[in-house]
Amino acid sequence: MTIKKLEFIEEVKNLSNEERIKFIYKDRFVLYPKAKNVLEKIEELMKVDDLIRPPSFLLVGPPNNGKTALVTYFCKTHEPYEDPEGIKMPVIYLLAPHKPDVGMFYDSILEKIDPAFRKSDTLSTKFIKIKHYLKEFGVKLVVIDEIHNVLAGSKIKQREFMNALKNLMNELKRPLVLVGTKDALIATETDYQISSRFPPQILTTWTYDRNYLSFLHAFEKTLPLRKPSNLAEQNDLALKILEYSEGYLGEIVAILKELAILAIRTGKERIDVSLFKELDWIPPSKRREVHHVNL
Repeated sequence: MTIKKLEFIEEVKNLSNEERIKFIYKDRFVLYPKAKNVLEKIEELMKVDDLIRPPSFLLVGPPNNGKTALVTYFCKTHEPYEDPEGIKMPVIYLLAPHKPDVGMFYDSILEKIDPAFRKSDTLSTKFIKIKHYLKEFGVKLVVIDEIHNVLAGSKIKQREFMNALKNLMNELKRPLVLVGTKDALIATETDYQISSRFPPQILTTWTYDRNYLSFLHAFEKTLPLRKPSNLAEQNDLALKILEYSEGYLGEIVAILKELAILAIRTGKERIDVSLFKELDWIPPSKRREVHHVNL
């Protein structure tokens, strides 16, 4: 039996150590209160009628804090489907180009909806095609990740790029969700018309509170260990994870995965604070110090 065919975590616990470790490394999304709130807001955007000024927002937070995981999870729950009128694509997920280039941005959209497009086409031709296909495929929402990349260009290029976003919203009459680090707040402040369209939803770093403990409890249920760890009840362990992760969700998840693997390899089959003695982990803020170490 392959891991792909397994439906319940209890079945995974009966696999070999190596198969369970492979399962641990797989991507997973664990719902938590703030994520639930953001997902509900995105879902609300999907339901609005076409509007001249559609509601949109900017999802902003530190790097490695769950932004991309959250929006990609949403996109996976709204995948393309076929109906009597043809293929429908409710949501399009895009990465902002590495610099504020409107042509590159249009190309990234057309790669999703028109594989036969020509990069040599003029910007106006590309935009006409984008409008046509977005309507034809019934796109209800466009998600653009890494929007802080806009800052990697001159003020003029930044303004041109953000105006292209505004024009896309105006023509499509559908919402946009922008995703990025705190620098994205600067990117959307090119003028008031832009910033007013993208009020921020902020994903902060984690602190030791009920939501954090609830997340530990939920994440434990995804781990194929044969003994209960009761992560949320081990205060010293929970604090240690928060200390090593510095509150970044991606770091918390990565640490939990490494501890789970250690629990399997050592035969403990549960996570406790003693495993930190064997965990080779450098907190994010200290990693730059490695550059000064003689290797």
